Amino acid sequence: MRSRLIHTLPILLFSVFLAGCQFNPFAKKAGIQITSHPDANVIINGKSVSKTPFYDENLTPGMTTIQMTAIDSGQSWEGKVNLVSGTLTTVHREFGSTPDKSHSYSLSFEKLANNKDSSVSIISLPSNATVSIDGKPAGFTPATADIAPGPHVFSFTAPGYQDKIINGAVQIGYRLVLNFTMSTMEIVPTPTPTPIATPSATLTPKPTNTISITPLPKQATTSAVVKPYVEQSGR
Repeated sequence: MRSRLIHTLPILLFSVFLAGCQFNPFAKKAGIQITSHPDANVIINGKSVSKTPFYDENLTPGMTTIQMTAIDSGQSWEGKVNLVSGTLTTVHREFGSTPDKSHSYSLSFEKLANNKDSSVSIISLPSNATVSIDGKPAGFTPATADIAPGPHVFSFTAPGYQDKIINGAVQIGYRLVLNFTMSTMEIVPTPTPTPIATPSATLTPKPTNTISITPLPKQATTSAVVKPYVEQSGR
């Protein structure tokens, strides 16, 4: 009986290994890199771990909740990422003056069925953002496209939001999942211009019909009238 157990135990352990059980000591772990500006306290799945920048490559794969709280302002943010074994997920949060003036993004991977394929999936808030990949138009979010492995530049624009550029590396056999939130555009009020005094234009009077007025002859008065000559009195 003991001999049978000794031979059966390795088979059971090997079966657990093939099933991918969470107790499998040989299962690959997942990594995460969390950054922010300014620095923030980090909570992963409800457990306080450290502050940004944070790096850990010994996490359990699966859906993970990330919380960040800016140290200086107390502004908080929460997001979810799917950690995949053998890959590194990147999360970044840029804290602005208000949540709508802040932006964030995450880069993660999904394993593809064909190890020779590579693609990208882009999700944005707001949706319908215009996408450019390496300077070429690529439609609107949400978007999925086959793409060559290697580094790429992803650019996004949306009315009323700040333009965004994200650098990401695509790996063969994986789909790069890019999930980002855009910040609203700062609206600067246009100052009312101060009126500047300028010389008024000289108005040229319109010509009018000239009316000739003939003065009436001066009437005689009792006062002396100056004459052009002197009269001599008779002798």
